[in-house]
Amino acid sequence: MLDAEIVDGLSVTSRQTTVLDIAATVPFAEAAVPLDYVLRPHPARGLPALTKTELLAAMAGRYSAAAERRVRSAVEFADFRSGSAGESCSRGLIHMAGFEAPILQYEVRTSVGRVAFTDFYWEGSRTVGEFDGIEKYLKPEYLKGRTPGQVVVDEKLREDRIRATGRNVVRWVWNDLWRGGLEGMLSRAGVPRRTRSSSGRGKGPGTQNRPGDTRK
Repeated sequence: MLDAEIVDGLSVTSRQTTVLDIAATVPFAEAAVPLDYVLRPHPARGLPALTKTELLAAMAGRYSAAAERRVRSAVEFADFRSGSAGESCSRGLIHMAGFEAPILQYEVRTSVGRVAFTDFYWEGSRTVGEFDGIEKYLKPEYLKGRTPGQVVVDEKLREDRIRATGRNVVRWVWNDLWRGGLEGMLSRAGVPRRTRSSSGRGKGPGTQNRPGDTRK
């Protein structure tokens, strides 16, 4: 058993223990959310990024053989470049549905410079994928002095600029993830599949321990 940590005067399980135990008990796409999160440093809390090596080492003797395989697969899949819980969960579902892995945080450029950074990109179908969290339309830190209506207009103009480069854009929200609609959206956009599809294809994340981050 890993040592506990003291946070705000309370004894809690360490970050390693917490994210590994989550990965052992929730669907694959949901496990990606906390694992991606701890691979990034958090200066405000004085927390360094964890490494996959540290996480894999912390698994020793903790789980059954079957659970260890699930956790190891989730840890190896984790990626610090996912920008939010919605992006992490989306990436897990994309993988489980058998699609080719997208490029993360892709920069769309033209001869005159940068057009946009995008959440996901598939070169094979020239498809941009965007998880659309609602907080950027509501919270001051995302509004940056704009009204929600102005943010909607800015997002529309940004999407128009991306489409003008000859790329198509697919946008989705949390509801599309919960209801299993993402696979159909990407299929209709022509996003390519891997040669062999993973198990669990077409299923949305389970209802337990749903990540609640609604950020972009």
